[in-house]
Amino acid sequence: MNGGSDGGVGRDSLPWLVSGFGALSFAAVLFQWLWFASTLDTAAYALGFVTVGVPALSLIWGGYHLERSAVDPARYDRVVAWCFGSGAAFLAINVLVIAFFPWYGLAGNLAWAHFALNTGAGAGFVVGYVEARAIQREVEATAAAVRAEQLADERELLTYLNDLLRHEVLNSAQIIGGHASLLREEVDDPDDRLETIERESDALTDVIDDVRAMLNANQDLETAAVVDLSDLLTDELASLRRQFDDLEIETSIPEAVFVEGNEGISWIFANVLENAIEHDDGDAPRVAVTVETRLETVAVRVADDGPGIPADTRETLFEPKSTNHGLGLYLARILAKRYGGDVELTETGPDGSVFTVTLSRASADGTDEPTDRERATNGERVANGERSADGPSVETAANADSRSDSDARDETAENTETAERATGRDADPDSSDPATGSS
Repeated sequence: MNGGSDGGVGRDSLPWLVSGFGALSFAAVLFQWLWFASTLDTAAYALGFVTVGVPALSLIWGGYHLERSAVDPARYDRVVAWCFGSGAAFLAINVLVIAFFPWYGLAGNLAWAHFALNTGAGAGFVVGYVEARAIQREVEATAAAVRAEQLADERELLTYLNDLLRHEVLNSAQIIGGHASLLREEVDDPDDRLETIERESDALTDVIDDVRAMLNANQDLETAAVVDLSDLLTDELASLRRQFDDLEIETSIPEAVFVEGNEGISWIFANVLENAIEHDDGDAPRVAVTVETRLETVAVRVADDGPGIPADTRETLFEPKSTNHGLGLYLARILAKRYGGDVELTETGPDGSVFTVTLSRASADGTDEPTDRERATNGERVANGERSADGPSVETAANADSRSDSDARDETAENTETAERATGRDADPDSSDPATGSS
């Protein structure tokens, strides 16, 4: 039995309205038989039962069946509209015919009108029910296809996580164990051993953080919170300024831009931004972040002034890498897709590359429609970590250091630590070590 739908008690009771109409119609048949008993013969009773009584009984059963069928209660109103709409239309046509070509006597004309009403309502019910079932099957098929795609993605993700944990975690654990053993035997120069142990420990933490980010994003998005993307990007950029001394950042970020997701969104931009900075071979890397709000999505462009991406690596740019710890752009795309978005390489060349992150837009209260405040502030900018309408700004790390530490939010600490570990890892990417022979 269907119940408890979003439509409430009123919508759930619509099938009983159909059954009630059928019962009332059959009661009217009995009343007509009693009222015109003196003028009716056996053939009239039989004809009336077949042409009027049977459709009325069919409506009683139809409402009962609809309430217990697999049709979603949200589509009950379509079935009922077809039922009563067709009944009224067929009755109107036949009343017009009766007006010009009446049958014999009042009893015959009433039976004719009653027949038109019941037959039209019954036919409309059948059409509405078949249509509702077709829609239901299409919705279920679409949901099944989406679920199958999700399961395939999850299997692929779990397979990769399994390989990642078996290779990266085991490899780092072996290196740490080997150096710890050597440290016990060789106490003359422990600094090199301790640095290796620290580096591998940080790499293990990076792997765990990446896995946790993917698991968080894999949660049911119906329970995901609405994230203020403007604040999140401001925090990420503040974290990068503290890590890279000569970094220049240009920003164009409207105020109060909300997207659907949870804390995993911060990992998307942490990976994309770090990728842009770490592959810049200049003395003073430069990154431009631009946010564009659209009707249903938000697009964030991250541009750098690096050497560009070689053509032979573009096709595998977002594939998992097994040569180093961390997941990089692969993780960024996986997370973005979990939130209904994507990460794409939109431009690349000798003057730099542009990555575009697309996310589903939401308003501050979690609805899909943008708020008036969002529309009003769409042209505002972010400069030096503060909202401004003066246009994009360029800020060096030296200028940023003069700001009060209170401008940085407490929640950026974890992102800062993750980026610092990733930087330290990239400084010495060779995981091979003579202590264990692992690589």
